[in-house]
Amino acid sequence: MATSLGQLLDALADTARTTDDSAAARADAGTALGQLGRALTHLRHDGVSPFAGDRREQQVADLAAACTELGVRAPATESALTRLAAAAADTVGVLYDHTTVTSRWAVATAVAETVTPLAEVVAHRLPAGPATQWHTEVERQAALVQQTAALQPPTRADVAILDRPVPGPAVNASVDPARVVPDAIGVLLQATARANDPPSVTEVLAYTIAAQTLSSAAARLGSTDAPPAGQTTAADAWRAVRTALRPYDDGSRRFHQHTPSGVTAAGRLHAILRSEPDPATWTASLRASVTSAAQHLPTLATQLHYRTVRSWADNGSLIAYARDVPPRDERVAAYLRGYQPGGLVRVNATDLQPVAGALHNARLLSLAVADRAAGPDARTTAGFPRRAWAANRALLDDPQTPVALGVAIQQAHQQLQAARAQRPGPSRGR
Repeated sequence: MATSLGQLLDALADTARTTDDSAAARADAGTALGQLGRALTHLRHDGVSPFAGDRREQQVADLAAACTELGVRAPATESALTRLAAAAADTVGVLYDHTTVTSRWAVATAVAETVTPLAEVVAHRLPAGPATQWHTEVERQAALVQQTAALQPPTRADVAILDRPVPGPAVNASVDPARVVPDAIGVLLQATARANDPPSVTEVLAYTIAAQTLSSAAARLGSTDAPPAGQTTAADAWRAVRTALRPYDDGSRRFHQHTPSGVTAAGRLHAILRSEPDPATWTASLRASVTSAAQHLPTLATQLHYRTVRSWADNGSLIAYARDVPPRDERVAAYLRGYQPGGLVRVNATDLQPVAGALHNARLLSLAVADRAAGPDARTTAGFPRRAWAANRALLDDPQTPVALGVAIQQAHQQLQAARAQRPGPSRGR
């Protein structure tokens, strides 16, 4: 099942605090510190500060070296603490495409906080020698990182990376809706985070269908009343993204023998929630899964904007009929050719502004539906992405957000109304 770096670090710290005082436990904690040293080394290599020579870089490097040296001196073991720490270190690598310099600093801070309870386990009856010296250095460097984090704290938006779901190895094996939902949203976030492999138009269409279904489910979960007739919802905003994408093509709108993992996950998420339309019949675990997954919808919209619209505009991979994009003097000839091959033009960033605007509206409305779904009871459930919710809440608390939400609702409604009124061209097989 999907997990997150924050869940792994929390479980590691909790396990360390409750472990027994035995030689095996101390060896396990020492080896686990070596794994956290590996995670910190990755973070330091990728960068945890935008400023060259910043003390954060040096402190994270020193803590990584101290943890690694102490781990080398621990008896080799692989028990609960080591397995959790190794999984956390591996997850740091998996999240590389999702992170920025500032979010890596948030991760490094969380890792440093987890080092402290592990070091306390190792401290019991530790004989004098090099191991003791490195243990003292681990405690000192962990304290320094935490002190620096108190002076330069990461933002709530950066800390939210700790709640990013990472799907398990057998995403397609489970039929339990409570497991399918978090695994699927984890796959979608991964598929839309790869900077070197932007999704195709067909993939984005599949992702938006899944996002629309999840938004609709979260809206029903957060309120017992159906929305008033005609009111634009987050689900409508995601449908408006597909409407905005209708004129564009990159050659992917055809039959494919092999389905990308993201499309498979989107299909499973859509099918499983469509088969469970009434939240009153949901299990507690499914309600928790839907509520948690909804917290990541704003991030999905943001990643789709940066990894699709900007990428498509930069590499010029999309074409459209001149009659379906903003008119220009240089496109008069193509416009007059109508919906024929000669009427096709290559689109740029200006042409893609409707798609960018639709994704922006979907992000804002997804913030609102995610917050409504996450009631006080939901936020106390185990595994709830409280950091992602806090980041969403911070955006909603911005004084300008209510106005932006009103504009987003109006624009999404107008896009859908315009699509209903528009007649398809005679040669557009869309």
